[in-house]
Amino acid sequence: MFLCRLFVLFILVFETFYSCKEVGDPNPYADVLSSTPLSKIENYVGLESSDWDSRILNLDKHALDYVNELNRIDGFTESPSPIKNLNVFKSILIEALNSQASPVLPLFKNKLLRIYVCENLGGSAVTGIVRKNGKSIGGFVILDTNTLNRNANDWISYKENSTFQKENIKIRIRIEEEKQNTKANALRYILLHEFGHILSETENIGPSFFFTKRSYTNFEFYQGVWKSEKVSYSDDSMFTIRPQIRFYSESLSLDENWEKIYPVLYKTPFPTLYSATNADDFFADSFVSYVHVVLEKKPWELEILKDNKPIFKMENGITKDSLQSQRKIIERILSN
Repeated sequence: MFLCRLFVLFILVFETFYSCKEVGDPNPYADVLSSTPLSKIENYVGLESSDWDSRILNLDKHALDYVNELNRIDGFTESPSPIKNLNVFKSILIEALNSQASPVLPLFKNKLLRIYVCENLGGSAVTGIVRKNGKSIGGFVILDTNTLNRNANDWISYKENSTFQKENIKIRIRIEEEKQNTKANALRYILLHEFGHILSETENIGPSFFFTKRSYTNFEFYQGVWKSEKVSYSDDSMFTIRPQIRFYSESLSLDENWEKIYPVLYKTPFPTLYSATNADDFFADSFVSYVHVVLEKKPWELEILKDNKPIFKMENGITKDSLQSQRKIIERILSN
């Protein structure tokens, strides 16, 4: 399941047809996804406006209930609250939204219908989908301002290190040049990942999160990479440690395992470690990687440091030959 602590809500489009034919892994989120008012178009007004200011809101009761239900299912104790300095954060957020690349910005304006901001979410962001007349038309994002109170390079380095115990060996990632290393560009990157989950639903990239069971078998983007939501084709061969990787858990020793992770990662079809955590994040992190590295030609460089000295380096793997078909699918979405 998509758990960056960045959750995603997907909508059932062919509910009647599939009601007796669902196959795949059980989806424990189906009930909360179907019951939240946030998925209903009646909850939204002014969608014809391109004004971001009107789409950015503080946490309300519906958003709070939605996050609390997801956290309950996942065993997290956090419960978010509204923020006090909405206008300050809103100005940074609008800068991040308006700075998206030209093929991406129109998609954002058409499909990103609302952004809620809060504190104590339990992760960086939560995503959901809005439907109209039974069809998925866009989505919403809930952002945690405390987690995101970092510049771009510090934020993504923090996120990567959140997988591992605090030991001698650490990870540093650079996704922006020094002059562009801002909080707005951290938000920009996060929004691209979250928007990837929205696109996955609206463009039928993967199975709907509204199904009580989900299968990736007939979806082109995942063929040869994912057997199911949480099982990849590389688990029994080259990347056997992959199922143990969980972000925001500090559960794995990097000192003991880095050689089993990053040198192996580059030989797989996964562009980033985050994209290897589950099938849904495989698309979302491939999408942000494509926009960031291929479309915008920005840096994405990872270093493993021991005693603050680099012992291993790698780049984002989105340009690998093994991801050619995935790149073509993303290109097709951006060209529509």
